[in-house]
Amino acid sequence: MRRCVRLRASRFLVSIWFALTAGCGGSSPTASQPPGSLGSTIDQLAQAAMRQQGVPAMTVALAKNGTMLYVNGYGISDLTTGQATQPDLIFEIGSITKQFTAALIMKLQEQGQLHVDDSVASYLPEYNFPSTITLRMMLTHTSGLADFTNFPQLGNWIKYGVAESTVLTAVSQVPLLFQPGTQYSYSNSNFFALGTIIEKLTGQSFSAYIAQQIFQPLGLTSTYYSLPPAGNAATGYANQGSGLVPAIAWDRSAAFAAGALSSNVYDLVLWDNALINGKVVSPASFKDMTTSNGFQIPGGGSYGFGLALWSFNNRPIIWHNGQIGGFTAETAVFLDSGFAVVVLTNDQDADPDSVVIQIMKAVCNSSQLAGNC
Repeated sequence: MRRCVRLRASRFLVSIWFALTAGCGGSSPTASQPPGSLGSTIDQLAQAAMRQQGVPAMTVALAKNGTMLYVNGYGISDLTTGQATQPDLIFEIGSITKQFTAALIMKLQEQGQLHVDDSVASYLPEYNFPSTITLRMMLTHTSGLADFTNFPQLGNWIKYGVAESTVLTAVSQVPLLFQPGTQYSYSNSNFFALGTIIEKLTGQSFSAYIAQQIFQPLGLTSTYYSLPPAGNAATGYANQGSGLVPAIAWDRSAAFAAGALSSNVYDLVLWDNALINGKVVSPASFKDMTTSNGFQIPGGGSYGFGLALWSFNNRPIIWHNGQIGGFTAETAVFLDSGFAVVVLTNDQDADPDSVVIQIMKAVCNSSQLAGNC
């Protein structure tokens, strides 16, 4: 129904072939929930999606104004050990990272250190980006910059790491896809460059600055820029045609400010609630973040600053999905009620978007459950 807006896992990813030792099972069976209840409805949808898509592990959370309505973990988080999925398990979230990066840019604007209509060339003059490209265009994917995740070098960058200057030089040497500001085209290069600008202005690494400005103040204790502790995190998988195999984790330098974060459903619910209620950026900044770039994205809706914009039953929603080696993720939040849905998986080929849509339909269109929505 909706489009692909994510840090895409590279076709160059190398995976280790692996014989499956466990199947998909729910850690909390549907039978434990009263028929027709919110829990029973979500359990059935999640487990059906996992069977249909062959997903080893999934966590799902529904919340309203930051209060959990239902949360559960399903399946096996590590096929080698057969570890059952716990609701607080940490997954990589790929391009959901972009809304965090956009919020940092807005905080810097509030401090007077930049303005979103400034030219990127004034902050990164060494790369000879066209002066017509503004930070706003990068935030809204209207810059015309080619997406570095399509470059043939990506496989090596993922496996061995890469300097920011190497990526930005490569991006600057590829012709623009279109004249800046005239079209929409999702490009991870935009947010990679924004991460470098943040580092230049703050004198700190992106990982240190996001921890100082967002993780610590909001109490996001399960959100990481570096890879999370293995004991608290799911193992990521890819489907190579003959079954699931462990995916090679992206070096954090290759994902950077476009997609390096990992988190769990609890922290993402906390983040979503803080963002929409003025606890991250000012109301004026959030209004800018949720203003359309003027273009339709594939599948409908539009794009703001690191946030995709859509409507469900004529109600405004902000959302974003993510895909990175071994993982897919999606968050969606109703701006009028604070109703939020978060779905995380450890399968880079899974489609969490379809699960989120099914959940919203099942809950919001139900006479029995619509009060949650």
